[in-house]
Amino acid sequence: MGATLLILALAVFGADGKADSKEKEKPKHSPYGPSLPYLTKEEEDKLDEIVDRFMLYDIGRLGGVEGARALKAFRDLGPEAIPSLVRGLNRAATIEHSCPVVVIAQKLGRLLAASDDEELLEYVKDNIGSGVGRTRHAGVLTDLRVGVAQRRNAVIRRAASSGPKSPRAMSVSELADAASSDRGARLKSILTELEKRRGDEVMPALAAATESYEDDIKKLGRDLLDRNLARQTEAVVKDKLNDRVLEIRMAAIRVAARKPRLTGDLIELLGDDKTEVRAAAHEALVKLNRGQDLGPSGDGKEKIADAQAKWRRWWTGKKGR
Repeated sequence: MGATLLILALAVFGADGKADSKEKEKPKHSPYGPSLPYLTKEEEDKLDEIVDRFMLYDIGRLGGVEGARALKAFRDLGPEAIPSLVRGLNRAATIEHSCPVVVIAQKLGRLLAASDDEELLEYVKDNIGSGVGRTRHAGVLTDLRVGVAQRRNAVIRRAASSGPKSPRAMSVSELADAASSDRGARLKSILTELEKRRGDEVMPALAAATESYEDDIKKLGRDLLDRNLARQTEAVVKDKLNDRVLEIRMAAIRVAARKPRLTGDLIELLGDDKTEVRAAAHEALVKLNRGQDLGPSGDGKEKIADAQAKWRRWWTGKKGR
């Protein structure tokens, strides 16, 4: 059994012990798993660079003071660097030198042996060796993947015997399922946690909450859906303007009212089949025009077409300034 697998296997036998004290709550966390802090792209790029510089040191292409710094920076990496270490492991597996692969795998093994984050463990298991293809390092990658799977299974078994998970420890799928069945304060916590995550299940679950019979849940679902969409790229918001789920469309319209480049899309929605969509698009356009209303004043096709023509002239003139 390889060194990495041995580390993880030993951790499996201890996984049924008492959990460590809860980590301090963080305002944001990583989409890779709730146990990791949220990192910006620049912060993730910096961690990737540390791993890459260690690889250069380990294969003898970076020496002296710079090499020593690269080694120390690598040794100082903590759990927040797990996604970067996975990416670095896959890059290292494509080169001939074996040392970087073994060292990175062992570091990952130690970090993951201490993790109870089911979502993070699943991410690592699914991404070890991703895009690598045939490699002389297949044995190291397989050992690590098996060890991670064993650790994840142990975490799942322990969780099953210790009662409901906290929202932060739940996967996106678990949160989405719970959002359709839980009630009260726990439902609010679940929805709030779900909004921070990434995945195809997030927006539909938040949209479903906007149809709750509880007014406070309905408002929370709407606010969280708007917040989630506001964090997306303009391309995503544009796509959601035509989503099959009405509440997602409505949220996208509200967000588009703060994105002038989507004005043309809002003008088109003035002629939508749904009354709610037409009204929301109209309200968004008035906001973009700082309160000046160019119509329509009713639902007739001619009135709508006339209003769309006025809005297009306004928008063309605005772009031409």
